[in-house]
Amino acid sequence: MSLLVNHVSKWAFIHVPKTAGTSISYVLNQYPETENIASHQPVRFISDLQEYFIFSFVRNPFTRTLSSYFHYQRKYKKEISFENFLKTTNLNHLWMLPQNYYLKSNNDKVEISFIGKYENLKKDVSKVFHRLGIDKNIPHLNRHSIYDKHPNLKQEKYYKSFYTEDWMKDWVRERYEDDFKIFNYGMDI
Repeated sequence: MSLLVNHVSKWAFIHVPKTAGTSISYVLNQYPETENIASHQPVRFISDLQEYFIFSFVRNPFTRTLSSYFHYQRKYKKEISFENFLKTTNLNHLWMLPQNYYLKSNNDKVEISFIGKYENLKKDVSKVFHRLGIDKNIPHLNRHSIYDKHPNLKQEKYYKSFYTEDWMKDWVRERYEDDFKIFNYGMDI
């Protein structure tokens, strides 16, 4: 959970919650001169980085919402239905804030050098790490335990099964409408 900056190599990583940022940060923190300057702060929190390579990752709002739900269950050790989670969740919690909140600068525009997608994680992380001169793979930290039991499970199909009613899909569409548009995600799961 971090906003990482490396002033020697001139890069910054904006960690959007529930987009593999913990795994990416794990590798980036191993490199000299990398500073963790804040926990889950938006890009507008930092200044004077015009010459820096600033990067982040985003995720389909439907799968990100479910990842937040699974994280809630792990963190608070509470069994709650997905339906009740949507009805009762704190919308201002950092896991639930729209992704564009983290990536918009003071002029309310997304001005990031590179925005990778969780759905293309290996390929996009490889591009970023190549640019930074890092020759490592990222581990899969905070992984859902279902994948230990079912290693060939397709995430999209599994996640889709949670959206049992139309209002649930509409909840995500309305809450994250700008994320769907800005990051070019389809409005259906």
